[in-house]
Amino acid sequence: MEDIEAFSTTYRARLDEAELAKSIPENISLEVSSPGVERVVCIPHDLDRFKDRPMYVKYVNEKATTSSSSESEGVFRLVSFDMETECCTWGLADVRINRERAGKGRPLSKKQREWRLETPFDSLLLVCLYSQI
Repeated sequence: MEDIEAFSTTYRARLDEAELAKSIPENISLEVSSPGVERVVCIPHDLDRFKDRPMYVKYVNEKATTSSSSESEGVFRLVSFDMETECCTWGLADVRINRERAGKGRPLSKKQREWRLETPFDSLLLVCLYSQI
């Protein structure tokens, strides 16, 4: 943070000098931000990087019994992914929203811990880091 603050102060001083010299338009400002806690995860590039973090996943759920598909969502953890088959295996993340389904104050059940979801990369509509805050 100190490095960012020092850079910003120096940069602002140089912008002020350039404004006085009329070499740039007046009132230019610099805003530095990060993608944030709930950043979008690029598939498949970021999967390995964020594999240990809970992720909000919105995906197309193709039903085997019908030709229709629907969107589903959940908070998962990445169990594995395969670049050759372009598929992911997800499990339920151990986060409050998933634990509450078992009952207030209860941990994930064995069935919940062992549950798995297989999704092809192209069925993933949105994957982003999940914040429990």
